[in-house]
Amino acid sequence: MEEKRYSFKTVALSFVLGGLTGAGLALLLAPKSGREIRETLKDTTEELRERARMAAEEAKLRLISTKEELEEKAEMVRCRLEEKTEELKEELKEKADEVIYKGKDLIEEKTAVLKEAIEAGKEAMEKEKEKLLTKIRKEEAEA
Repeated sequence: MEEKRYSFKTVALSFVLGGLTGAGLALLLAPKSGREIRETLKDTTEELRERARMAAEEAKLRLISTKEELEEKAEMVRCRLEEKTEELKEELKEKADEVIYKGKDLIEEKTAVLKEAIEAGKEAMEKEKEKLLTKIRKEEAEA
């Protein structure tokens, strides 16, 4: 069941209205003298004041308690966020290091392949050059 919370004004107003209604009914229904009625009104007023003071004190204590609970919860959330942030930073750093390491390996691998291809190209060019020179020399010798 959901707990309902009422504002201090609502609680205080309820006590005052209830007290006034009770006092009014007591005056109308009680066959007392003016002095007795004044005494009753005085007592009722004092009782109402005390109830209102107690209600205000209870509301104040509930507000303080609620404030403290909220502060504790906010601190817990802040701590959790800090922990999560640190975890994510570490995870991100690890992943970045991994990507950098893999990138370096890939660059080294591709550089080696490129060097081999350049070397193979040079060798092929030298062979073709030799073939052409041999062909040219052969043609010059025949001519």
